[in-house]
Amino acid sequence: MSKLLFFDIDGTLINFDGELPQSAVKALKAAQANGHKIFICTGRSKCQIEERLLDIGFDGIVAAAGAYTEYHGNVVHTEYMKPSTLKKLLDFFDKNNMVYMLQCSDKIISSTESLEVMRRTFMEKLKTKPKSIDKIFAGQLEDNDLSSHYDVYDNAEKACYYLADIPFDEIEQTLADDFDVTATSFKDSNDSSGEISQKDVTKAYGMQKIIDYLDSSAENTVAFGDGPNDFEMLEFANIGVAMGNASPELKKKADMVTTKITEDGIYNGMKELGLIG
Repeated sequence: MSKLLFFDIDGTLINFDGELPQSAVKALKAAQANGHKIFICTGRSKCQIEERLLDIGFDGIVAAAGAYTEYHGNVVHTEYMKPSTLKKLLDFFDKNNMVYMLQCSDKIISSTESLEVMRRTFMEKLKTKPKSIDKIFAGQLEDNDLSSHYDVYDNAEKACYYLADIPFDEIEQTLADDFDVTATSFKDSNDSSGEISQKDVTKAYGMQKIIDYLDSSAENTVAFGDGPNDFEMLEFANIGVAMGNASPELKKKADMVTTKITEDGIYNGMKELGLIG
């Protein structure tokens, strides 16, 4: 029976040095040849998804941690922040002098200062991969008065913050009425960085939109992930697969653990599940 296969990007399809294993590409194409449908399922907004991934020919996309879904280029569902809710979030960032970026469906926005700090932070983590830095921040726009322009960004989907002085738990508690806060999946990260999504809008939420659109069932789903924002996705899928490089907490939630991304994790996991020959 045809399956719906969902794949996280960072740490799952692409490693944190910006490399896309060719074994993963081979496995994805083989799965499609076997009649399965393949989907990107990422915290990135669609505008952040690299062409080399889109060129693989995924059947659909779940982006912005479930806020945006599409199937064969047709938009299935969008979930944007309400202006009043976005204003509340931006004011919180400014009050606490936080470094952040706002993800919209068609663009990424941050202040000039935040952009500079983020670039420095990523350069320290990706010292040997300067081209990866350019891909991460390509096309990012600057707005030094975001909180005053909140009504301009009517397609805001989620946000990411970095190097906050406030503990993760405090941020989570303060924003709990309107948002879900998740620790970042970037390697060597700590609780000072995270992702902020709309309340109850998760990757699982986006997966359900795809399932409904295709008149399918969660019983037909398999999901591959590695980080904190993959918890709901792996719990929701009929078979949740954690990469060998996944966090210990995610591995405990998974139905199966495959090898690391650098050890052909996607290919090996799909082969073990009988999705490819």
